[in-house]
Amino acid sequence: MIQKIKYLTIFLVILFFLPKSVTYSNEDITSILSENINENITRGGATIGDFSISENFTKVSEKDIPFGTLNILDKLKNEKNKTRGTTGQNIYGKYSRSVVLIYNNDIKGTGSGSVIMKDIGAIITNWHVIQNAKVVGVIFKKDGEIEKSDVMVADVIGYDATKDLAVLRLNGKVPNDVNELKLSNKLPDVGSDVHAIGHPGSLSWTYTKGYVSQIRNNYKWNYEKTQHEASIIQTQTPISPGNSGGPLISSEGELLGVNSFKAQGENLNFAVTSLEVINFLKNIKKIGKKEAKKKENKKIDKVVKKIDSDNDGKPDTFYYDDDGDGIIDTVIKDKNQNGKPELIGIDTNKDGRPDLIGDDKNEDGEIDAWIVDKDFDGKPDLIGTDTDGDGKPDKFTKI
Repeated sequence: MIQKIKYLTIFLVILFFLPKSVTYSNEDITSILSENINENITRGGATIGDFSISENFTKVSEKDIPFGTLNILDKLKNEKNKTRGTTGQNIYGKYSRSVVLIYNNDIKGTGSGSVIMKDIGAIITNWHVIQNAKVVGVIFKKDGEIEKSDVMVADVIGYDATKDLAVLRLNGKVPNDVNELKLSNKLPDVGSDVHAIGHPGSLSWTYTKGYVSQIRNNYKWNYEKTQHEASIIQTQTPISPGNSGGPLISSEGELLGVNSFKAQGENLNFAVTSLEVINFLKNIKKIGKKEAKKKENKKIDKVVKKIDSDNDGKPDTFYYDDDGDGIIDTVIKDKNQNGKPELIGIDTNKDGRPDLIGDDKNEDGEIDAWIVDKDFDGKPDLIGTDTDGDGKPDKFTKI
């Protein structure tokens, strides 16, 4: 009975990762979108240290929102997977079903994984894809619509969060026509071709091709709350959130690495090497479930203008110039005046009206949802959510 409940839970929640229209009604968000924040530059006053804000809360940026891309998102969703060249077609044709879609109900996010041991149902992925979960939903590629019966359950067997690696074991049999991805026991040469398959946003089983830019040993990086270190492959191969946990494949069909993160800048993508994966699997009994070091959440002081909008004697609205150009571009709302702001509005195009709003629903200092006015008309168009746990929106849903 318990097993049936577990399966049913996964079946139900998996339906929610599919794109659907939603409505979002909030008077405060509407007022922020319609407000001219430049008019408030002379109202109120404050000094440095007058109001401290979690840096995670103010980290939201126009760089995190692909305004131009969002305008063609619907067209992209209707395009079929495309590959370039015979090698790409062979790689995709042979291994696309080896790349599973993973749904983590605990963080309400999706990612990718690779079947590496077919006989025991072993799947390699990223730790941040399965973070906080004991079981996850797994879907294999098929022709036609995905049904409830297509969702399988996998147990989280072990992980090394520092290296951002995790291994799953499928509760059931891997389909017969799925090929196993063999782990490469050597690193690729710089300049060699590599291939990636994954699930960026709602564009499941997407293929991309690129080349190896560099191998970097003991490379350090951070996610929103955690610190990580592993040997990585730097690649030009275009990947996006949702590719996390998926394979970086050689032209010979071997798994060279696990696509894990990208850096600011053009074509800076990184995969944890297959040698790290092999070492992780060899020592899985000793490693077990190893957590990552926590990143300290610093407090930063802002020079703000403060307003008591409800005239109760306590400031609840704060304005500041984030980029230092002399123009107010950010507004923060602390409606319940408990020192933990719920909303941040940012004017990305300097027209005086915020067009990007971060909503911290549980007041923990981190954005839970991003409301986007992509055409700058003062009305919300999309809600962005973070599906891969990096603190940035990567899935957008129409309002």
